[in-house]
Parts: sequence; structure tokens; C-alpha cells
Amino acid sequence: MWKVLLVEDETRVRRLIKEIIDWEKLGFVIIGESANGIEALKVIEEESPHFILCDIMMPIMDGIELLRKARQQGFEGPFVMLTCMNEFELARQAVEYGATSYILKLSLNVDTIREMLDKVSRELSKAAIPARQLSYRDFELLYRYTWRQIHGMDDAEPERRDLLDRISTSGFTHVDLCLVLHGTSGIDEEELARSELIIAKEPSVIHKFRMHGCTTFFSWVSRSEHPVSHDLTENRELAYSAVCAYSVALSELESTWRGMIRRIEESWYECSKSRMAYSTTDSNIKQKPVLPSQTLWNMEREILQAFERRDKISCIRQLSIMFDEMKKNHTSMTVVMEMAERLDNRFGAISGHGKAQTDNWLSAANHEELRIVLEKRIDDWLTKWIKSTTLPSGHPEINRIVDYIQSHYDKEITLKLMAEHVALDEHYLSGLFSKKMGCTLIQYLHKVRIDQARFYLLQSTLTIGEIAERVGFGNVAYFVKIFKRWTEQTPSEFRKYHMSNG
Repeated sequence: MWKVLLVEDETRVRRLIKEIIDWEKLGFVIIGESANGIEALKVIEEESPHFILCDIMMPIMDGIELLRKARQQGFEGPFVMLTCMNEFELARQAVEYGATSYILKLSLNVDTIREMLDKVSRELSKAAIPARQLSYRDFELLYRYTWRQIHGMDDAEPERRDLLDRISTSGFTHVDLCLVLHGTSGIDEEELARSELIIAKEPSVIHKFRMHGCTTFFSWVSRSEHPVSHDLTENRELAYSAVCAYSVALSELESTWRGMIRRIEESWYECSKSRMAYSTTDSNIKQKPVLPSQTLWNMEREILQAFERRDKISCIRQLSIMFDEMKKNHTSMTVVMEMAERLDNRFGAISGHGKAQTDNWLSAANHEELRIVLEKRIDDWLTKWIKSTTLPSGHPEINRIVDYIQSHYDKEITLKLMAEHVALDEHYLSGLFSKKMGCTLIQYLHKVRIDQARFYLLQSTLTIGEIAERVGFGNVAYFVKIFKRWTEQTPSEFRKYHMSNG
């Protein structure tokens, strides 16, 4: 916003000037009022306005003297004089001292003021070009701070406010926004321009900010432009959903972007492709109840538990239930993406295959696509895990038993049940298992259960009794005894030691 100082001794005239036009809509904000030149000099020193609209005839210090002294003190901004018919010669004199122009008070109306502000804005924009050399980093930080604030991630309002002031001072007061949901596909401003979703203006600077399959284009302009009329619904050239907002003032950037994200999320959940012109009335859309974070965490935990058991069917079923609930409650697209990334990282850790690259698949074009891709990743992780752990011997029946134990360690497992599972004699299986695996079947079962118990002790807040039950021990005392035999620590000692030592 260009900062304006209004200097006029008549209260009635000041009120008329302030109310006759929407200053902010044109990229200006009145930051001070003065009744004479002495007061105005003080405001100039304290507030550093960009532009001064000043009466010529005032008590104590008139407008011409104010102009002269302001120039002496280094004020270089536009100076527009207000004058009456009989002050015409004084107005001409003011121009000689460096006034930008003058306006007759009798001709004050919306058109004359708009014309004057248009001229002043061009002059300010031209003078501000050297100051506009803000680095892209400044804008990038603004986008990141605003994005995080919209999604409640942190409070960087002081830093964001400072960036807004710097950008405004540099001459960029308004921005056109276009938010495109494109998924894994790329998109650039040329494609957007061909589809007439952004309009190149002079002078303008276009940036883009990409996050989770969405790109927001920012086309910065130095003053307010009349919104461009687009019939977005008839534009078939762009195969994506898009929301556009034009001539957004800096003060409205966060609220507008927030509303646009909410609109694009509708397309994301409905798996639709639409082009929408954002309206300020969209911000009044009633939001659906938010799914409690504890509920989401509980569902995540059930998915992970099924994965730990290598129970793919249960794991995918729980995932489907979770996605249905998130769709029903219209959970933020960003929250869904972060949940998917978090689950995927845990799948990699549990399966022992580390963290995978997630950027591309996370950029799903809609909610359903993300669910399908995440299901495939579950299948991929489990396949890698099983391949790396279920071929410990050259004997197919022993491999089947090992696979069964790793998938059903929380169930009752005995030598007799396993003999029936692979149709072998119980006594023969006992010797064969020891020969192929180097330990008895029960010892191997204990090892698998204790490994899972270690995971729960370090990655959850479950009680010792709950963990014992989850890993297949019906008796807590027996669980503690076996755990200490394998680790030389009780479960409580193990948890305390590793938590205190990172």
C-alpha cells in the first residue's frame, strides 16, 4: 500500500476526501491527517509517507512553505496541491517548487481523485523500481509463513508482517492469485497464460509456490487493477482444477489464499476438475466439523499395528476406513498428505528398508488417488519385508512356518499347531526346525515377540501389560521373564534406559 498524508485545515474537506473513494482498493492508505504545515512536518518525519495531498492556504504554515521545507528535509514523493479558484497563481508557484500537480476543490469527485491517484501510482511505481529489487527469498518466505499460518503450523506473524511492509514499500501492493491442483503433473505460467487464468500486466512479477500437488501462482502488480472477467467454467484447455482471485490487496492475501485452498480441497475430495473465480463470500462457507487429532492418531496406530503383523488385508481395510472418515469430515488436504507421508515413513522403518522418497506420489490429484497409491506402497513395503525375511532356509515348510510366525506372532502358536499347518509330524518338525534355524520353534517365536515388544516400548505409550497382550503373551509375569532373558533388562528398565539415552 502507498502511504498517504492528508494535509487540510478544513475538517469537512478532509472527511469528503476520505469518504468519496475507497483508497485501499486503489492501493493507498491514509496514515495521517494534519491541519497545518507544522503538524505535517512532524508526521512526515515519523511516518515516512509516500505521497502528500495538501491544501495550499492553511494557518501557521501554508502548503507552499510545507512543500519547500519537506523537499529540504529530503522528502521526494509526489506532492499534490488542493486549491480554490482564487489561489490559481499560488498553485502554479507550487508546481515550480516541485509539486506533482494540483486539483481544484470545486472539481473534487470520484473521477478526478481516481485520475489523480492513477497518475501518482504510476509515478511512485516508476520511482520504486530500484527499491523493488527484493530477492525471491523475501517472497518465498512470505509464501511459506502464510502457508504455515493458514494451516496452523506455527505463528510467524511478526516476520510475515515485516515482509508485507517491505513488499508494500517496494511498490507491489496487489497480487493476482491462481491456485491449481495438478497432482504429479507439472505446470508453468506459460500454460496458465494460454488458458487465460493469469493475465500478464506491466509491470508485474510472477512467482509460484508448490506444495503437495498444488501450485499457487502470484502475479504481483504495483497498484489495484479492475478484476478481469473470466468465464472459467467454459475454459477447457486446462485439465486441472483451478481457483483464481484478482487484484487482491496485501492485507487480504492470507484470508483470500485460505479461502482458495478450501475451495480447491472440494475438487480434491470430489475427484473433479473445475475452474472457479474466488469470491470474498466464499470465506463465509461453513466448515465441516474437524476430525479430532486423537481420533486420527488412533486410526493411524491401528494401521501400523496391522502392518507390524504383516496383515495386508487388515492394514488396507483400516486405511480405507480412515480415508472415508477424513473425506466425511473434509479434513485439510495438507493434514491428509502429512499423515500419508508419516505412515509411509513408519512402514519403511518397521520393514527395515528405511525412508523412501515421497515427494512425487504425495502429489496426488485427488483424495481417492492418494488412497490407492498408499495402498500400493503398503503392498510394496510388505513385499520387500517378506522377501528379506521369509527365506531363512532351503526348506519350503520351514519358510512357511517362519512367515506364519512373523505375521501371527500375537496369536496362539504351538509346535503342534505349526505341524498341522505344514502337514508334518510334530516330532520330525521339531528336529527339522532346530536344524534349519539353529534354535527351537518356541525360541524363534519368543525372538519375534520380543522384537515387536521392543518396538512398542520405544514407539508407544502402551503399558507393559498392554504390550504383553499385543505381542502374544497372555501372562505379564511370563512376558517380563522372557523379555529379561533376551535383553538382560525388564521391559520397564529397557524403556527407561533407551528413553533417557535417546
